[in-house]
Amino acid sequence: MMTFASEPHAAGPDAGPNEPSCEEAALIREAAGGDTRAFGQIVHQHHGRVFNFLRQMTRHHQDAEDLTQQTFIKAFHHLARFDQQRPLINWMLTIARNTALNHFRDVKKWEEMPMDTAGSDPTPARRAEQKEEAENLWARARALLSPARIRSPLAPVRGRNVHARNRAGRRFDRNARQGMVFRARQALLKGAKSL
Repeated sequence: MMTFASEPHAAGPDAGPNEPSCEEAALIREAAGGDTRAFGQIVHQHHGRVFNFLRQMTRHHQDAEDLTQQTFIKAFHHLARFDQQRPLINWMLTIARNTALNHFRDVKKWEEMPMDTAGSDPTPARRAEQKEEAENLWARARALLSPARIRSPLAPVRGRNVHARNRAGRRFDRNARQGMVFRARQALLKGAKSL
């Protein structure tokens, strides 16, 4: 990227277009020696360009902020490797690009799993919720249906012997049971609407 003479971090009058200014070179030497104040000035000078570069790469503001921070941390740790004959911003943007590419590689590994493939076991909270729903349903059913309807269809034959109960149960065919279930559901629905 090209720098202009009017910018504060541009090369000085005696420096060529690809060489850092005397001020920047002094800041780099101090920061490489561990001076955090000097590195803070470097960050202040180059933060905007690094952030905008990463913002264009990621198209996401928060990711660009995180990657900008990671870029400057990496630059601080490896400042001793920097070749002071080259512009600092080019080195920073190279670190930023590599950091962004690593970010994109890592993001693919952590894609969100669709809900239908997640574990089929309900969570403890969901189990408690289901139990409460079932209890509420039975409480409404008891309140809406008369005790005679809740009792088993075989209740009238309870006093008889086992064989008589079996004969009565066989007479109670499938269609009759389905009819009773349908009527009970209709009564529940009417009761639920009135609540």
